[in-house]
Amino acid sequence: MRGLWECSHKPFLSWSLWHSCCTCSFGSRQASCLVLYSDSCVTLFRSSMCPSNPIKTAAVVVDPYSSGKYLLIDLHKREVPIIAVRSTTKMSDQFLKSHEANSKYFAEMLEFEDMEGGLQQLTQAIHALTYKVVAVIPGSEPGVELANRLSHDLGLASTNPLDLLPARTDKAEMQEALRRNNVPAAKQFKSGDLDHLLSWARKEGQWPLVAKPIGGAGSEGIFFCKSEEDICDAHRHIIGNRSSTGALNSQLALQEFLSGDEYIVDTVSHEGKHLCIGIWVYKKLHGLPWAAHAIMPQQNMLLPPTGSKQDELTSYVFQVLDAVGLKNGPCHTEIMFTERGPILVEVNARMHGLQGPRLLEECTGISKATYTTDALVFNGELFQSLYREADQGRYLYPVHKHCVNLCLISPVSGILQISLMSELEKMNLASAFQIIPAVQKGGRLAQTKDLPTLAGTVLLVHESMEQIEQDIKRIRDAEASLALYPVTGTLEAQSVKGGA
Repeated sequence: MRGLWECSHKPFLSWSLWHSCCTCSFGSRQASCLVLYSDSCVTLFRSSMCPSNPIKTAAVVVDPYSSGKYLLIDLHKREVPIIAVRSTTKMSDQFLKSHEANSKYFAEMLEFEDMEGGLQQLTQAIHALTYKVVAVIPGSEPGVELANRLSHDLGLASTNPLDLLPARTDKAEMQEALRRNNVPAAKQFKSGDLDHLLSWARKEGQWPLVAKPIGGAGSEGIFFCKSEEDICDAHRHIIGNRSSTGALNSQLALQEFLSGDEYIVDTVSHEGKHLCIGIWVYKKLHGLPWAAHAIMPQQNMLLPPTGSKQDELTSYVFQVLDAVGLKNGPCHTEIMFTERGPILVEVNARMHGLQGPRLLEECTGISKATYTTDALVFNGELFQSLYREADQGRYLYPVHKHCVNLCLISPVSGILQISLMSELEKMNLASAFQIIPAVQKGGRLAQTKDLPTLAGTVLLVHESMEQIEQDIKRIRDAEASLALYPVTGTLEAQSVKGGA
């Protein structure tokens, strides 16, 4: 949005020189506003005269953990002040440990947990700051609900409809939203009552089933159920416990098992229109030797933007976004491609987690964080330049390099005796772009059963997919031999190859 208003006494010089040319009257003694957009920042001046003290525009980021750090980096580069809000401290170390490292980006930090007045007090606290807030962005899964409610209370135009918030946060309600809009959805039943869950399973008479918390992040708390005993086990582990996001699980969703290949479709939306900016295919294990009910991601790989499956997935996901009311901002949608076509696994009304935005930037040239800040803070200028109305938004993102996000899966538990970073670096993997250990030497390594218990991740990027596949094999061989995981106080090791 270049030059919303031009100065009446001076010609418009350039988009980024507004700060130096505002010296004259707007021709009115009443308070007026001038919004100035530049490549690096957005500034709001409020006065009847060109003021000497501008009120800077800011963005609120709620729970800037996981991939939220890339939002912070992008906003910092654009010189947009960041007001960080932490919804709760009752979450896993996976989220909390990044808080201190990210604090260097915060212009302001607010603890919602300490506010007895709840959302009203938070809104008042933000109004009291010396910033004009133009966007509220969830930095990770825990912040999705609070970010939406805060954006609504602040009256922001980019707010997604509050009445459909459960369809974007409750893994059972999102399926019902699809059914109400005649979009294909999974069969399911939601309850916290074990007897009711077992009764539904008996009535359906189709095995296996999938049990999952209605909230949470990643693959945590997801159970692959082959029997009533497995449902009882899932109920015991899920109900009454907190997820890594801090949510207390009072209900679970029991859903049909969707057989097929699983995909991720990354999108960004602006004013009800959608762009597909990345499509990934998952490789998962259904059951591990030490966690028979686990559904464990092994890796995900970026695909070309078009093809028979990609086109069908994109069309389906755009219908999903409309059904759940995702009109503005990022979304990370997981889809199973079944015999009856694409079926929703879950909607995540936030960016791709972990290193997803960084990988997207490395391989396509644009980070998902950049797409997100453009749509929510900078009025969608990039979005509008890429959107193709005639093709219903079928922007075809470029793929300059192949990439795989590889999950490190530990078959043992104990005190790690080596540095994962050092051991992987010694392997001289040609495609290794970034190594991100979750456990340091001397730390406690867990047997991996979900994303929060990963030993780490390795980002593999290369012009040659064959090279990436060779490097994956070397890493998996090192895992199987326990060369990567020498520990003390160990549980008996079991091969990952035993998984289904």
